[in-house]
Amino acid sequence: MKKGRRKNKTLRRALLHGALVAGSLVFAAPFIWLASTSGKVADELYPPRWVPQTPNRVVESPYIGIRDNERPERPFQVPKEDWERVQQPLAKALDSSLDTFAPDLPEYVRPWLHEADVTTGVFARLLRRTPDEVFKQETRAVNASFVRGVSTELVSSVFDDVYRRVAMGDTIFYGWDGSIEDTTAHNRFPWKSRDANVQLIERTEGAPQAVQEVHYDFRGADRFTLTAEFPLQMPPEKFKKVVVSHHSDRSWHVLWMTVEMAGRKYQSVQPGFLGSDRWQDIAWQIESDADRTARTKTWLRMEDRGESDFNEPGRIRLTLEVRQAKGIMAAWNKYANNYREALRMVPLKTYTWNSVLLVLLNVTGQIVGSSLVAYAFSRLHWPGRDFCFILVLATLMVPPQVTMIPVFLIFKNLGWYNSLKPLWIPSFFGSAFFIFLLRQFMKGIPSDLEDSAKIDGCGYFGIYRLIIIPLIKPALAAIGIFTFMGTWNDFMGPLIYLNDQGLYPLSLGLFALQVFQTQNYGLMMAASVLMTLPVVILFFAAQRQFIQGITLTGIKG
Repeated sequence: MKKGRRKNKTLRRALLHGALVAGSLVFAAPFIWLASTSGKVADELYPPRWVPQTPNRVVESPYIGIRDNERPERPFQVPKEDWERVQQPLAKALDSSLDTFAPDLPEYVRPWLHEADVTTGVFARLLRRTPDEVFKQETRAVNASFVRGVSTELVSSVFDDVYRRVAMGDTIFYGWDGSIEDTTAHNRFPWKSRDANVQLIERTEGAPQAVQEVHYDFRGADRFTLTAEFPLQMPPEKFKKVVVSHHSDRSWHVLWMTVEMAGRKYQSVQPGFLGSDRWQDIAWQIESDADRTARTKTWLRMEDRGESDFNEPGRIRLTLEVRQAKGIMAAWNKYANNYREALRMVPLKTYTWNSVLLVLLNVTGQIVGSSLVAYAFSRLHWPGRDFCFILVLATLMVPPQVTMIPVFLIFKNLGWYNSLKPLWIPSFFGSAFFIFLLRQFMKGIPSDLEDSAKIDGCGYFGIYRLIIIPLIKPALAAIGIFTFMGTWNDFMGPLIYLNDQGLYPLSLGLFALQVFQTQNYGLMMAASVLMTLPVVILFFAAQRQFIQGITLTGIKG
């Protein structure tokens, strides 16, 4: 009997713990998705997957590769047995059909045509436009249906997607006075290298623009440099930034830029990465006051490194160094990139300081203001006390939208618009909800303690400070946590009262980042994780005080 009871007790305990773990995972799922999305690049977001893709360890480039989310997947309406029946024969039929289009493709494409990922890409592209009913036919008919859809344009487009390469495009210079100099007309293939592990290929056939492909091999060395010289008409003191158009190979190797002109050298202090497999622009800008403003920074900063031996009038020299991402560094560069970009593009330190300052002031104000008012309502006797308490509770029934405009006009006439004052000074007058919560807690404190203190000569403020405050610490902890959450996540208040981006807290700062990075959801998720972490840490650090405060407050009432 005892053994049976122990087994039942163990089973109940296991089921209880299993239910708790399952519930925790369900409630943690949004945060897990938030964190996983923060490690993704834009082309990984659809179709959605829980785990971000791990970058390949690229030692030699170019190469053929396809993203995991671009591989063909069985359509929902197609039975599993039909899918498995046609999958391998169809891949072989498509691979054989590619030879038909080889004469119409650029010469450098032909050696790669029978790579498995090329066929996979063609299959995936055709699958999007093929009706599900086709898979009900015989295998030979399915193969014929897919092969008929292959064309030179399709193969060329798929190859461009799976052909992982580094290529250099246009280089444009910008001046502080708004002037722009495009170097394309001067030299279509400006980049050169003396390193043995890199080769530059001039590519015009089959490309929308003349580019230089960079073929490298890191098996003998862990870095290489590319150098280019350009004529520059703008005066050196007017030079602002250089923008280099390039195609990356998803290797996540690191880029460093050096600019030399008029006997001065400028080096980048923030890295770029070969992270995308699309054409993109990277801007390197000389350090200026713009780096210390609250504006969104779309450039990588360069600092003055002193004198240079390059001093040719009217010319500028660029040196691009590519360093290999060894071991797990490629994965680290990818997963940390959105966090790095969020910290670089917006002044998160300023936003964080503003949020921390508002939290400290509001928590202090609510604890002091609400506890003093609650003390007056619960422990002091004065005419009209109960009527005034009812008036305070009545304010809970007034929607904040009703008082929003009058309160805004009051603060504006006080000269507090575009300052932090409207966001923290009202907290020192207390909150009706917190006043009610503390009053109920204080009413449960025995009056004998107060009488004893009066006999010993203690005044009202002495009783409040030495007796009441120590006894209501759990309730004050709950108020502090509630206030922290409300202030940290407050968006409407800063949106109404702040116009200076340097005063933004994190909540409004992330909204400003979203305005400039509309489609970059990975970056937004990384910034959101940075904002959410303090709340999660606070909960785990103060959950005991929080639960104790709420529980005891309910009992004492």
